[in-house]
This record gives sequence, structure tokens and C-alpha cells, in this order.
Amino acid sequence: MSTEAWPWLTPGVRTTAWSVAGVGAAVAIAALGWIDPVIPFAAVAGIILLAVAVFLPKLFALLAIVTIVLTSPIQSALGAAGSYADEAVVLLAFASFSVRRFVTDRRLVYLPGLPWFGLFIAMGVLGGMVNRVAFGTMSEAMLLILKGLIFAFALAQLRWTVRDLRLLARIGAVAVIFFALTGVINLVAPGVWSSLISGDEPVTAVMGVPALSGPFQHPAAFSRFCAVLAIALIAYGLIVRASLGNAILLLVTGGLAVLTFQVKTIIGLGATAGLLLLRYGRPVMWIAILCVVPIIGVVIVPPLYELIAGDFEIYVVQDSARSALTLGSLSVAAHYFPLGAGFGRYGSYTAGATYSPEYVELGFTRIYGLGRGDAGMFLNDTQWPAILGESGWLGAAFFAAGIIAILVSLCRPTSPDEPTLVKWLRVTGIGWLLVLLIESVAAPVFVSAPSYPFVFAAAGMIASFRDSARIPGLRLPRTAATPRPTSVRSAALVE
Repeated sequence: MSTEAWPWLTPGVRTTAWSVAGVGAAVAIAALGWIDPVIPFAAVAGIILLAVAVFLPKLFALLAIVTIVLTSPIQSALGAAGSYADEAVVLLAFASFSVRRFVTDRRLVYLPGLPWFGLFIAMGVLGGMVNRVAFGTMSEAMLLILKGLIFAFALAQLRWTVRDLRLLARIGAVAVIFFALTGVINLVAPGVWSSLISGDEPVTAVMGVPALSGPFQHPAAFSRFCAVLAIALIAYGLIVRASLGNAILLLVTGGLAVLTFQVKTIIGLGATAGLLLLRYGRPVMWIAILCVVPIIGVVIVPPLYELIAGDFEIYVVQDSARSALTLGSLSVAAHYFPLGAGFGRYGSYTAGATYSPEYVELGFTRIYGLGRGDAGMFLNDTQWPAILGESGWLGAAFFAAGIIAILVSLCRPTSPDEPTLVKWLRVTGIGWLLVLLIESVAAPVFVSAPSYPFVFAAAGMIASFRDSARIPGLRLPRTAATPRPTSVRSAALVE
């Protein structure tokens, strides 16, 4: 700020002003401590996180992903204070990154699918207004279903580079090693590990082998996260470089995913890996697969068949909470056509917490796992029934169209001379989306940690790379070790 415009704002006055502001902030924080001892710590943490988000946005983006992945351990450690940790970092990223981009460039980066998701929001909000859903209930449910999209939009506002992707790949390798260690400890000492992490008895799945849960409270969360890591490793070996280290890490993550004994994850991971191999595999890979698969099949197929048959019996042949929720969403969508029951009224976490009147009308109080309070442990055990029930047939179609728009964006190269690591991110994002779509049939994967941020992060980062490639003449600093790009567009993506 210029002293010519403000002659009274001398260095001494500025120093005094900052001193008074600091003392005032300290007094305010200390006073809040009398109300609740947690508030001062939360206030200081919020100030620090805001500073990181503004001045070190990419570091904050990484911290946000770590927070979302570790939401379950954070909740266990902090209790109610950590219940909304992932939503808090997502909203802070959205606000700080968007403002930062608009201030510097006077514009925001477009995210594919936004118009479709906007129509989906409109259907859910209109349905809530018609059915007089409380504003707090509706807004909370809307935030939960949209937080992945909000995170994608936030990351799209940062200018990502190939150097960032190289660093993220190294961090991913470290993450594989860390989670592999937790899986090994879980396998060797399941009782001690389960009592430490969740306080429950270990779940024995097949032939006395415990279902691994790693640092999470349920094997389903660990299985999805291992699938995310495995897909990234498969894509890296196919697109960037195949190596012994990559193969070892892939075997570790794939093995951990199988040892969670989660049928939908195993099927999703297998199907996605097969599609990626069909598209990008090389002959030598197919020869190796043909040699190894029969041996692995003899070991895996019998217990896998037992698991699939058991789940098919429970969720398809028999009456179950999941099938009741699915059929109920069809009934609700038909009853409130063309809108829906409104956000917070069916299938979402908020609908379960407030116990929606739709559940009473459908007789869910008499179905195991769909009752009130602690008896409703399966009330948010789905994904598409929540989208269909709350926004109606049109809203669900709009949401699906938005997902398709993201998929199309990931399938299209960002530029004619797209860097290899950017292509790897695109292909990895496609794999992550395919896994989530398969799992969404029987799990709320678009809103539940730890899997939901990755595909949306990939979509947002690819939108950023595509935007950078469209800016004529954009050249960012390069290091001596970085090869000179062949065009102006690739120069914008390298550094």
C-alpha cells in the first residue's frame, strides 16, 4: 500500500497496527477458550490452514487429499470435532483457490460437466422446496453429494505442471509402502490391530484369513484405496515406464485389495485392469499374463466364487436392506415425478440422520438395518438410489450426464503433444472412474472416503492442463534438466 495515497500510514503506524491486531487476536482466542477449550486450537489451526491454502495452494491440495483419505482415523481421534474434516478442507480449497485464480487471471477454469451437475442441483433443490425440506437438511445433503465436484473445481483453478505430477508419483510410491506395512501388521496380528483401530473383533472372511482393513475401520474402505493405488500403478507401467519396482508395488496393492475380500472391489479392479491392458498392453505383457494367470486362478478362483455367490444370494436372491433401498428409490422417484423427494430425504447420510418421512411411508422401520438411530446402519449403503430418490429421474439423468462429460474429458488428450505424465494422469483417472462406477452399484463411493477425491482430483487437474495448453505463448520457468518442449503448448505444461 502506497504511503502517497495514505500519508498517515507511516512504518511506525503500520508496526503499531499489526501489534495491536496481534494482541487483539490473542485476547480473542484466549477468551474463546473460556467457552470451549477446543475453540482456540480450532481457530489457530484454521488460520494456519488458510495461510497455507492462500500462499502454498498445492501443498494444501495435498494436505486436503490426505485429510480425506484419513477421515476415519481423524474422526476416531477427534470425535465430533473431526466429523466434518473432509468437507472443511474441500470448502476451504474451493474458496481460496477460486479467489486466488480470479484475482490473478480475472477468470476461472471451466470444469467439464458443470451445466449437467447444475441441472441436477436444480432438481434436488426444487424437490426439497416443494416437499418443504428444512434448509439445513437440504444444504447439508447437497454439500455431501457435491463435495467431490467442488474439490475438482478447486483443483482446476491451480496451474499444475509435469513437475507436480512427478512429485505426486513419488508420494504415491511412499503411500503404497506405508499402507502395505499396515496391511502386513493387520494380517500378522489381526486381533491386536482391530482392537487398536476400530475396537471390534477382526472379520474372518475366507478359510480363517482375516479381511484386512489397514488403517481404516472397515475392509471396504481399505479395498477401495488399494484399488486406487493399483490402478495408478497399472497405468504407470502401461503409459510411462514398466519396471521391477512398479511391478512389486502393483503386486502388493493388488494383493492387499484381494485380501480385503470385498467382492465389488475385486471385480471392479479386475475389470478395469483388463480394459486398460486391452487398450494399452504390449505383447510381452500378454505373454507374462498368460503364464501367470492360470497359477493365480487356481488359488483365487475358488474363494472368489464363494464370495461372489454369497453376495449374490444376500443382495439379489434374498430380501435385503440394499434391495429395499433400491426399490424404494424407484417408488419415491415415481411418486414425486418429475422432481424427486429433495436433497436430504432419501438414501443420503442426512436422510438417515434425520430419518426421512419417506422411510416411514415405505415401512423401513420393519426392515433390518433400515430402522431409526443405531438400527439404521445400512440407510446410506447405496449411491444411485440416493441420487434417484432425491432428484428424481431427470436429476439422476443429469448427474449421469455430468459423469459422462468428465469421462469424455479424461479420454481426450489435453494437447496434440501431450506430455507422457499428463497422459498417465488421464488414463489413471479413467481407471478410477470405472472402478467407482462399478462400486457405485452397491456403495456410496461418490461421497465416502477414502476413494472419492481421486477421480475428481484427476478431472480437475486435467481441466487445468487443458486450460494451460490453450493459452497462446504461455511459457513457464524450466530447469536445466527439463528437455525443451517442441511447441508453445507443451511449454505451458512442462514446468
